[in-house]
Amino acid sequence: RTLIPCNLYGYWDDFDPLHSHMIPGVIRKIHEAKLKGLAQVDIWGDGAARREFMFAGDLAQLVLLACRRMNELPQYLNVGLGHDFSINEYYRQIAEVVGYEGVFVHDRTKPVGMQQKLVDTTQQANFGWTPPTSLAEGIAKTYGHFVRDVL
Repeated sequence: RTLIPCNLYGYWDDFDPLHSHMIPGVIRKIHEAKLKGLAQVDIWGDGAARREFMFAGDLAQLVLLACRRMNELPQYLNVGLGHDFSINEYYRQIAEVVGYEGVFVHDRTKPVGMQQKLVDTTQQANFGWTPPTSLAEGIAKTYGHFVRDVL
């Protein structure tokens, strides 16, 4: 059996601005902007591209459940939220959690990437599982880890 997750973020992510994925990179970027008192933060492109990110702890929960219910598990199972958010929405949610009150400016000279990355979670719903962690809660947990354990 194979679980195929969407993009993930969470504890022990790589927050290095040169090597990180989007959410941990933006967490560091906005955290540093707040500390430095920066009035604005750049967003690559127009911020309209959509991505699906799930809290990694939710995937861990599903792995344990799948081990107990292996006979019910389809051969391949896409794992995700079943909905996505725009890059702008991720920035706003992270800013809210971090307490950053500046503005965002779009750098349209930078690449945008694919317009949408979203997995079909129909079989996941049929399996009876939904990720329990909201975006706000997952980002708050991840930010807390970043401040406590990374800095």
